[in-house]
Formats: sequence, structure tokens, C-alpha cells
Amino acid sequence: MQLQSSKFCLVFTSKVQKKLDTLSSSDRKQYDKAFKCFAEQGAAYRSLRTHRYRYKDGDIWSSSASMAKRFYWRYIDKQSIEIVHIDSH
Repeated sequence: MQLQSSKFCLVFTSKVQKKLDTLSSSDRKQYDKAFKCFAEQGAAYRSLRTHRYRYKDGDIWSSSASMAKRFYWRYIDKQSIEIVHIDSH
């Protein structure tokens, strides 16, 4: 059996970065932990609960940082992912 480690480069849009900068430290920690797991494991990391939404311009994916915090992203290439939106509900 051979395991291969995936490493992804996460790129944040300026809108997402501004929103992250305004979060409380506890909310930011939840997102940071999710982003770290995501960069190391990719969408296959089961506890992130990833879903795909198809649009005519391409696929947008969503993953959960916690039960109430979600982030939306798309593949830029095989090793790069752009985080395009975050929200909490």
C-alpha cells in the first residue's frame, strides 16, 4: 500500500481576507484549523463535509470549518485552491 500526501496552496480573495481579519479570535481559530487540514489533506478530509455545486462557469465547492462556519472554494489548478467566500449561519 502506498499513501501519497497532498499539499495544496490556498489563495484567498481580498474579500475573504478582509472578512477573516474582522472575525473574533475564536472564529478565526476555527477557520485557521480547517484551512490547515484542507491544505494538507484536500477535499478528501471527511470531517470538512465538502459538497460540489455546479454552475455554468464551473464548479464551486463548499466545506465546513464547524457546524456553523462554511467556506466556498474552487480549484485553480491541480495544487492550488482559491477560497472565494466564507460565511456563518
